[in-house]
Order: sequence, then structure tokens, then C-alpha cells
Amino acid sequence: MINKASKLSYCLLSKKKEYLATIKIGIKTDTWDITGTILEEKKADNISRKSVEKILDSMKGEYIQQIPAYSAKKRKGKHLYDYAREGIAIEEIRNKVSIYNIKLISFNSKEFCIKVFCSSGTYIRSIAYDIGEKLGCGAVLSKLKRMKIGQFNVSDSIKPEEFVSLNKGGYSDGINKFLECKYIVPAKLLAERKKTIYFYKKYMCMLEKNSPLYGYMINVNKTNKKIIKENDVLSVKLPGSEIFFLHKALIDFETDDPKKNNEKLTKFISLVSPQDKLTSRYDF
Repeated sequence: MINKASKLSYCLLSKKKEYLATIKIGIKTDTWDITGTILEEKKADNISRKSVEKILDSMKGEYIQQIPAYSAKKRKGKHLYDYAREGIAIEEIRNKVSIYNIKLISFNSKEFCIKVFCSSGTYIRSIAYDIGEKLGCGAVLSKLKRMKIGQFNVSDSIKPEEFVSLNKGGYSDGINKFLECKYIVPAKLLAERKKTIYFYKKYMCMLEKNSPLYGYMINVNKTNKKIIKENDVLSVKLPGSEIFFLHKALIDFETDDPKKNNEKLTKFISLVSPQDKLTSRYDF
């Protein structure tokens, strides 16, 4: 993500993801992937394709998974991997995630490949570990490729060197000044999928100065009743205008709740205008 659009990075991180994962069977490591220290090895000659498929089917839906000891998850302000490297044992941390789909792509006696469509926060290493425990022989993640995140697909991506080659002369100053460049995606593609709140025209000058949205600014005649959750990204618009402001919700609220009239409901992220086609301010 580029420049001011980096403020939207958390929107991507919270989206559903799809992975291709290769899992090696008959081995356990401390990190639950192939890079870790081997703790145990077992023969896995009797593992069948059918037994793996049965386990995968059982994992669909809501799934309580253990967070790997070697992960960036924090406990008391400290990363779990810091505790693990210091040899400090701490209580297991488990999270509820959703596996929307999981299927076997290929299989042999040493490893197999799966495709996983899952919610944000899912550890594929944990899936590999749990499969190994259910098989009784251990398993680790040996390869991982993210195929999709939200509406963005790896098939639409290019390598950094290709981008430079295609766009020679398309930007200057290295970072700050982008001209029209191929393959830069406007941030409004992310924003346009968000909930829209309409405001009264008399508050335009305030919002143009990056003002937060207060309840009294909401045009309840134009805005359909919506339930907004904290951290939702909102499109804040004047009726009939193509310009909109991206805001992040600070609290849970309903758009037609008069009790919220004088509360600060959102904070400004950025302005999106049809005139800003591919500019450094709003693109990623």
C-alpha cells in the first residue's frame, strides 16, 4: 500500500483469505512448520487419502484453534515467540476462527496439498498441527501461498521488477510523486464496498477539514437505518455527490439513534474523489 492509503491496511488484514498449503506428514516441530526444530518423527506409510479428506471435512465451519507458540500474538504485551525463545511455558491461547471451505488438492505418502478459504486470524500452521494430531503421526506446514485476500487475487498481481519495467518514467521522486501508473489500484475500490452514511450539506465545510462525524450531521432522511460496529470503514457522502470521505467508526452505533447526536462517532481516514484517478494520495 502506498502513502496515505496505508491507513487502510487493517481493512485488508480483516478480510477473508484463501491459501494453498503443503503439509508434510510424519514429523513434529516446535514451530509447527518445516523451519522449526524437529521434536518427533514417525512413519506415516498407513495414512490414506480418504482419512485426510475425512479430517478436512470435520474442520469446516467454526473452529477453535490453538495459536502457535512461535507467533506474533501477544500475551501481557509480549510476543509469544519471545516467551518460546526464552523457554518460558505459558498457558495455551485459543481463538475461534471460521473455515468456509477446505479441500484436498493432491496427496502422496509423504505430503499433501490443501486449499483453505478462511476468516482473518486463521493460522494455517495450526491447521497442519491439528491434522497431524488427528492422524496420529504429526504434520507440519512445509509450503504456503496466499491466493486471495478479499477481492484481490494473486492471479492479478505482478512482480516488483515487472512493475518497474512497465512503468519506467511513470513516477518521479521515488516515493512521493506518482503519475498515472499501470497496475496501481485506486483505494476507492476498497472503500466503495463499505457502508454509506449521508450527511447534511451544511456540514460539508467541517468534513472537508477532516472533522469526525457526529450524530447530528447524519442525514437520516437519506441514510437507511444501519448498524455500525467499531472499526467499520464507512463511506461518508453528500447526497448526489461522487466525492466521499473515508471514516473509521470509533464506537458501535445505529445511524438513526438520536442519543448519539452529540457523540464523536468516527474519525477521518481520507477523501476520495473521481478527479483523483491514480494519485499517490489515495492509491495502494
